[in-house]
Order: sequence, then structure tokens, then C-alpha cells
Amino acid sequence: MSVKSGIWISAYRKRCDLEALPCVVVRKGALDAGSIYICIRISDDEVWLMGPPAGPLLDDLGDRIFEPRFETPVPQGQIDEYLARQAGYDPDIWVLEVEDRHGRAFLR
Repeated sequence: MSVKSGIWISAYRKRCDLEALPCVVVRKGALDAGSIYICIRISDDEVWLMGPPAGPLLDDLGDRIFEPRFETPVPQGQIDEYLARQAGYDPDIWVLEVEDRHGRAFLR
């Protein structure tokens, strides 16, 4: 069973706080089951985007799975376009942004 999106996000933000990494909610989605996208800002205009996989959303332990949306960090404009398309398909998505020059995401 999956943890509700709103609860998962609260826990994730606390994890970032423990590492002294800024983490903000850029777009608030459905509390129960909204898809979650995480932007990891590694420079002023380079961002990794992690999102839900095309297949199963949970691993064997019931943890959420995230996959990179691009092979390398991309400019913010490309991220914005991608997320706008996703929001067009599913208006309940969440978008978080973490600022970390080392690219850590704390995702398995």
C-alpha cells in the first residue's frame, strides 16, 4: 500500500530540511494520489527532473519509484515545458524543487 502523496511530500521535505537543503512545493497536487515530480537544481539553469515511472509506481517494499525524465540536467525552460504538458494530462500533479549543487535527491 502506498503512502498518500501529501504525507510522502511532508516526509520528503523534512528529509531535505535535515540536510539543510531548500525544498519548496512549486505546484500542489491531489493530497491522496497526485503524481510527484522532483526538480533538483544543480546550477542556476541546470535541473534534473525525477518523476514516476511508466510502469509500477512502487517497488517490492512499497516505496515510490522515481526515474529521471532526461538523460542529463536540462535548462529550466525545458523542465517548465515538460511539466506543463504533464499538468495538461493530469492536473493533480505535485512539483517540488530541491536546490542541491551535488544533485542529491534522497530517492532510491
